[in-house]
Amino acid sequence: MKTVKLLLLLLLSTNLLFAQGNIEAVNPSTSPSAFALKGVIPAYNAGDSSVAVRGTHKALSSYGIGVWGSHAGQGLGVYGTSVSGSGVTGSSNYGIGVRGLISGTLKTSIAVLGQIGLTNLGRAGRFENLNASNEDANTFEVYSIGNGNIPDNTMGNASSFHLDNTNSVGSAVRAEVNTIFGNFGAAGVFGVSSGTGGRAGLFYASNPSGNGGSLIALTDGNGNAITANAGKDGNGVETNIDGAGTALYAWVPTFSEGRAGRFEIFNEDNENEVVSVKTVGNGTALNAIVDRTTGTSPAVKGEVNSQFANFGTAGVYGVSSGTGGYAGLFYSSNVAGNGPAVLALTEGAGNGITANAGGSGDGIEASCDGSGNAVSGFTPNFGTGKAGRFANFNTSNAQPTVHISTNGTGNATLINHTGASGSIAVFQSASTNVARINKAGRGFFNGGTQNSGADLAELFDVSGDRASYEEGDILIISKSGDREVEKSNKPYSSLVAGVYATKPGVLLTEEDIDSDISDKVPMGVVGVIPTKVCLEGGAIERGDLLVTSSIPGVAMKGDPDKVKVGQVLGKALQGFNSATIEKIKVLVNVK
Repeated sequence: MKTVKLLLLLLLSTNLLFAQGNIEAVNPSTSPSAFALKGVIPAYNAGDSSVAVRGTHKALSSYGIGVWGSHAGQGLGVYGTSVSGSGVTGSSNYGIGVRGLISGTLKTSIAVLGQIGLTNLGRAGRFENLNASNEDANTFEVYSIGNGNIPDNTMGNASSFHLDNTNSVGSAVRAEVNTIFGNFGAAGVFGVSSGTGGRAGLFYASNPSGNGGSLIALTDGNGNAITANAGKDGNGVETNIDGAGTALYAWVPTFSEGRAGRFEIFNEDNENEVVSVKTVGNGTALNAIVDRTTGTSPAVKGEVNSQFANFGTAGVYGVSSGTGGYAGLFYSSNVAGNGPAVLALTEGAGNGITANAGGSGDGIEASCDGSGNAVSGFTPNFGTGKAGRFANFNTSNAQPTVHISTNGTGNATLINHTGASGSIAVFQSASTNVARINKAGRGFFNGGTQNSGADLAELFDVSGDRASYEEGDILIISKSGDREVEKSNKPYSSLVAGVYATKPGVLLTEEDIDSDISDKVPMGVVGVIPTKVCLEGGAIERGDLLVTSSIPGVAMKGDPDKVKVGQVLGKALQGFNSATIEKIKVLVNVK
């Protein structure tokens, strides 16, 4: 054995060892440091290409092996170390440069092991393709036909990379491609799923206490950080969340001017929605906010560019498909805010807002909790349209076109004309004016007027206490004041003027319509008026002339032989024969 070893050392030192046949080195020792075959170069000379052990197989037509190291136990078949050169170098024209084979059944066995010592530096393995024209073979391949380990997906893989250092900032796998092309497959990592299942890539952050992302994609160039495409019916990107986070979170940093999200469809025949948002929870399906007090941009902008006005062709289309809910709700929540909850503008000939209720609801319902207007319609100083219009086009609809009611103490309707001309109100029938109220307040009626009252009255001041006067009192001209009346106080008074009217159909006055008239009484001068009567002149029959009596404010039957001009109050329309003072209807017409 010593002779063989010396011979090998001699041949190796002169670079003249060429195996022409079989050389077998056997080591029967059980020492762990014993070697079956060991090659040593004792010194290093500059430019020296000495080889400690070299095996060459030159028969090109066979599959021989240059060097074969085999170990029947748990040791190493071939072990190479180097300070600066190559520990093991394998070269082949057609076959395999270096091959490691596991022939046993121990699952911890390793066919090829590259290591860096605890105090050493360098690479545990490196694979290079120095031929730029090599397009038919991969620089590095890992192949397995194993089934994997279903309970533990860290075992049974075709390859596994593990960086086991909690303080490390390195990568378990780093892949880089340096090319000017963006062809399919020109990628730092190219994962392919060629079966009917499996994933082309899976990234799993397995530590439930970890805060790092499962996948981070960054780019310093102008390309996309992530580009995803589904060639058939799958999703380009699917994301879900098991915790309380966000399934998809897109944001723009403070120094950037890009968009947080953009969604587009370029197929004109695609009728699907660009974005679909759905929730079965009680939260908001979509929440958009511009969180800037000085901002002037909308939280949501919807735009449609179409020549059609079909149902659904809208910048924003809201649908309420349940028995409740709103198709649209706009809420101005700041009590100090002055902006409208909804603002609708149009630059074209269409309506600012069109509302229609298909059922029994209202087309528009507006309410006001404060002191503003539930509905305010106005035409600006440059406009030529109407502030409001109400029309009923159904000839069989008997409902009023406009219904106005109030439970308050204010006016149900207030019309204010501040222009230079025109009427306050005009009323038409079949497009022909039948009534109008001019700017001065005078009414014009083609067919006359019909009033529910039965007399014509005029307001007068009264002598004495206004509260002492009652409806039905006989009133005479007072001599104590101008344009003043008082209760009658003697029979057959020629100062008789009328009766305190109960319900005048027309009330005349010299006062303005907004003046306080609570200190005046309406004196009916013509018409049917309930009037106080007594039996001082005898029983009263229908048609009897009535004059003043001695009882203040009360009339009696007049004697035609005693009546003088100017003393007759009117004629009785009802009979009277009662000992008490009561009212009867009298056709008042002072003569």
